Amino acid sequence: MLPMCLFATTFYPLSVYPEAVRPLIQVLPLYHSIQLVREPALGHLGWDLLIPVVYLLAFGSIAMHVATRRMTRTMLR
Repeated sequence: MLPMCLFATTFYPLSVYPEAVRPLIQVLPLYHSIQLVREPALGHLGWDLLIPVVYLLAFGSIAMHVATRRMTRTMLR
């Protein structure tokens, strides 16, 4: 959890990190959550906020599906 907090632009903007690391940072779910909080707080509302929403909904749906399947298998044993 600590590395995700350090690298997900919680404390520093994305431009601070090396170019090779930026795609890895942009895959983190915390990065998208921070975007959804930071952008409206700075007055930047627009359709570009739809990307983090869709990403988080997809990531959450997949995680819920995996967790439900694992829990069902564990309960049926």
